[in-house]
Amino acid sequence: MKSVMTTTKPAMPTSAGRGLPGGQEEVRQHLGALLRSATTTSDERWRRWCDDLVRPGHLTPQLLSGWWQAVLDFDPALAEHAANPVPVPSGTIVVAGSGKEVFKTFNVSTAAAILAAAAGTPVVKGVSGSVSAVSGAADVLAVLGVSTVSWAGEIPDALASQGIAFVAYPVFCPAYAARYDGVFDAINPASFLMPVAAMAVRASGFVFGLARPEVDLSARVLRLIRPNLTHGVVVCADLSRGEFVDEFSQVGTTLIARSVPDGVTVSAATNHPPTAEWRERVAQRPTHERNAAMVVQALSAGADTPCTQLVEHNAALIVATAEPGRTSFPAAIDRVREVRVSGRAIGLLRLLTAPRR
Repeated sequence: MKSVMTTTKPAMPTSAGRGLPGGQEEVRQHLGALLRSATTTSDERWRRWCDDLVRPGHLTPQLLSGWWQAVLDFDPALAEHAANPVPVPSGTIVVAGSGKEVFKTFNVSTAAAILAAAAGTPVVKGVSGSVSAVSGAADVLAVLGVSTVSWAGEIPDALASQGIAFVAYPVFCPAYAARYDGVFDAINPASFLMPVAAMAVRASGFVFGLARPEVDLSARVLRLIRPNLTHGVVVCADLSRGEFVDEFSQVGTTLIARSVPDGVTVSAATNHPPTAEWRERVAQRPTHERNAAMVVQALSAGADTPCTQLVEHNAALIVATAEPGRTSFPAAIDRVREVRVSGRAIGLLRLLTAPRR
């Protein structure tokens, strides 16, 4: 495996790009107008604008900060939550993914969040239904019978009782979620920040999977708009020549941006390319039920498989991010593997699926 480490520069050049709004306030005003006009025509204008914005070199942390401000202007509930984040235990990690991948894997981040929680890391996991794939996290959890929290005040109790809280995005941003859902089936500016930013909890850090290579951009805007998240990781895997997934993979090239109090660093690790067998073993299945079964299999005790290894890598990233300077990634891998093989991970899943009294 070959790795390269660099440190990001403090700023990126802005670009208006073919007459697009070129500054934070312009983006805030333009997006605000689109959010307030829920018509077929405005949705098409929104998509065209975003297609231009996400071209390489156009987005900056400042422009994405303008996006965030427009969302806060539009959704007073989110603005209130952002101003007063929900208190959660020290070491809690927000786990989220951008979705909209080229190669569709099974619901890896859902299984990894459960495994990390079973290993002792408190996790707040953002969930939604499917957008561009067969099954979103919410679809799989519904099949398994795992409840999501119905309002923000339930999150501390869920963390105290089971170590993990699954939170649908409308819990924090009901107006924005209702307006945004169904508009996009491809990566857009919101994909770089909203899955983490909208989880308004006073967490210690985040692990965010982004199906785009601009991991440093995402990490830097999250530092701007969520400065209370003192540690975080944005990860992307390029399986083969631009085939991006929003996960930490042991095949292909993995890009990681790490946000720490001193700044953001970016690393790239090149591994062997994915085999046809690996692809078949980890690929998303054609029904919610089969994808839910994949999550169960990945958490079950037993021998290593491509599915268990993929989940363990992502769970270890969560654990190591929660314990900076105390737990190395190799140590976290050993820990989560022992938790899975011992049966504690599948035990937590059984607890989550047990009927509430």
